[in-house]
Parts: sequence; structure tokens; C-alpha cells
Amino acid sequence: MAIVKIIELIGESPHSWEDAVREVVVEAQKTLRGITGIRVKEFDVRLRDDKIQAFRVRTEVAFELER
Repeated sequence: MAIVKIIELIGESPHSWEDAVREVVVEAQKTLRGITGIRVKEFDVRLRDDKIQAFRVRTEVAFELER
């Protein structure tokens, strides 16, 4: 039986929400092993002078704990 831990991470990109999710995956893989899934909980944008400055995603990253 596997034990799964879920952490919340926020990704950001000046280009798109898809790139923001990709950033979460790339950064999470640097320090976490056994990632089983990523769920996007929320999308938002940061504005400056009425223009989109950054796309942001709030995610839950699930990974198996090592025994």
C-alpha cells in the first residue's frame, strides 16, 4: 500500500497558463521523486497597466512517500 503526500505549489509564466504548469512540473521534479499527478486548482493573472504581466496557476502535487 502506497502513502501519497500532497503539497501545494504555485507556478508563474509571462507566456501562458500551460507554461506556468510546465514550470511547476520542472521545479517539482528537481526535488521530488515518485510524482503521481498534478491538479490545477486555480488560474489567475497578474496585471500591470491593464496588461497581463504573468499567468499563474495554483496546483496540488501528489507524490508517493518512500519507505
